[in-house]
Amino acid sequence: MRLQKTITIALVMTLALFIASCGSKQNPANQADATESIDSTAVDSDVAVVEEPYDFEAIAKAIDGCESLYNFEDGVARVNMKDEHFYIDLKGRRVEDPNEEDNPNELTCDYKNGKFGYKDHEGNVVIPHKFHFAHDFSDGMAIVVNEEGLVGYINTKGELAIPYQYGTMAESDGNDFHEGLCAVVVDDAHEWCSYVDKTGKQAFPGVFSSAGDFSEGMAAVKIPGNSEENINPLFGYIDHSGKMVIELPDGWWGHKFRDGVAQIQNLDSCYIIDKTGQRLFKVNNDVIYTGNDIRYSEGLAVVYGKGKYEKKRGFMDKTGRITFCLGDEE
Repeated sequence: MRLQKTITIALVMTLALFIASCGSKQNPANQADATESIDSTAVDSDVAVVEEPYDFEAIAKAIDGCESLYNFEDGVARVNMKDEHFYIDLKGRRVEDPNEEDNPNELTCDYKNGKFGYKDHEGNVVIPHKFHFAHDFSDGMAIVVNEEGLVGYINTKGELAIPYQYGTMAESDGNDFHEGLCAVVVDDAHEWCSYVDKTGKQAFPGVFSSAGDFSEGMAAVKIPGNSEENINPLFGYIDHSGKMVIELPDGWWGHKFRDGVAQIQNLDSCYIIDKTGQRLFKVNNDVIYTGNDIRYSEGLAVVYGKGKYEKKRGFMDKTGRITFCLGDEE
């Protein structure tokens, strides 16, 4: 009898403790206290808190009435007003002019007496003026053209790393080296291109009727169709192996990836995509998007207005928001 009583008491105490425990977990007051005690700088690893690095409204106020803008770089952007220019940070605050240090290893293309050569940052001629045409250096290589119109590439020592052998330069958004690769014209009749490395060796098989610079591991290309009339070409992005990693719908073409996103468009519409090809948003029709006008840096891109917003300037983020800088209608 005494044993039975002892067991009964134990069961009652266990049940009471269980109920008290459950009540504590379900108490709204306790939940509120726990929430208020969370330190936003030490969030649980399973909870992602994303904070924009910029103050959108403050930037809009800072650039109100501007005549021109420049993309953010190293946390600052230049703003040109009618009678002055100044710099702002990502919080819209005016900051001192950044010190732009010269790169002692940088060479600049220079034109003199009908020929192109290269000078260093002090203005000294380091590669003689002997080229019929030339570009600035990119990724340690520069495109040069001889008197016969043949295209080759030199290194920073002025040595002809890739001999004069191409009859035509590739389109302007593709004929400079980036990420170790460059598009060159291998079929003059069709102006089809292939990509080569810094020795001139073809990087991977295949030809392209449009070939852009590599940027962030990908290049926008157009693969010609299967017939002489180039019917049903394929548009998209390739990786460094030449594999198509993002295929675009028929009639759409892409621009460089910058800051993790790229602009794709057809004749009527424009979208911003991420590196998986996912469309993030459709670009507002009040923004000019022909050419390479949308270039993101540090989460924002300078945009140019059209139509009723002609000559207006501003920033657009990666959700499609546009700062107030487009201004009131004139």
